[in-house]
Amino acid sequence: MPPAQVPGNYKTYLYQRYAASKEATATIHLFARKQTGGALWLATGAAAIAFVASQTGTTTNGSGTTTVNVSLLGYGILLGLFGGVGVGKLARFTNGKLYQALLMYDQQKVLPNYITSRLKYRDVH
Repeated sequence: MPPAQVPGNYKTYLYQRYAASKEATATIHLFARKQTGGALWLATGAAAIAFVASQTGTTTNGSGTTTVNVSLLGYGILLGLFGGVGVGKLARFTNGKLYQALLMYDQQKVLPNYITSRLKYRDVH
């Protein structure tokens, strides 16, 4: 079933549906791992930008005055790095693409090359 038709957690449904297939469960684990990684990249980027933004400005202490300025380029690099990697992972490993890959697996008993090339030992075991 497509993700929109499954009540509850889609990955839980898939793990139950494909419990007997190592290749399918490895694919589900791969997609879950990549989605989690994408979310972590976005969260880390947001935290880094918040930290940098909180450090900007002028502070005065006993040894003098310190001014910290971050250019738009600096923010752009942070946003581009963390946002690009995070959004890229989330866009490439959606539940819809997982559905398409498992549909192909059901029909042809083969997984697409972009999945088999990314499978790791930890996905299978």
